[in-house]
Amino acid sequence: MKVTGAVWKFPQDDINTDQIRRKNYAHLPVEEQAKHILETLDPEFAAKVARGDIIVAGRNFGCGSSTPVYGALMQLGIAAIVAESFGRIFFRSSISTGLLVNPCPGILEVFSTGDRMELDAVTGGIKNLTTGGAITANPLPDFLREMVELGGEKEYIKAQLAAAKTGI
Repeated sequence: MKVTGAVWKFPQDDINTDQIRRKNYAHLPVEEQAKHILETLDPEFAAKVARGDIIVAGRNFGCGSSTPVYGALMQLGIAAIVAESFGRIFFRSSISTGLLVNPCPGILEVFSTGDRMELDAVTGGIKNLTTGGAITANPLPDFLREMVELGGEKEYIKAQLAAAKTGI
């Protein structure tokens, strides 16, 4: 599984779920929530981002509450998030809904906003297609990567049950 897209860099550490999407938008349909993603850090982000773009962030991205902001990120078209590290609940919940998140210490040194990234989720290879730089992350375990590829935990479980039923 390879993902290629333009990078949006948020180098701050500890970007919490309330900074990703404020709670006062939680009651809105996910399409409306998406219009407010990361507006506390970049008020124009949601209007400028394109489907397939990738967020690069600092340590502990998505920390804080278990607020389900990953749906709005996906609605906005974010293809992946590569961060120095992630909040545990955000990391696992994102994968469970089919959003590719990959920790990669040192990622901030390799990318700037506007660069193009190619992320190989199988090998962990990450290339900066703009500058020629590269870095290697620990790849996700196969079952987590497969979960993302299939669209989340529910589809993964369905596939596992179907395979067990057919004996594959």
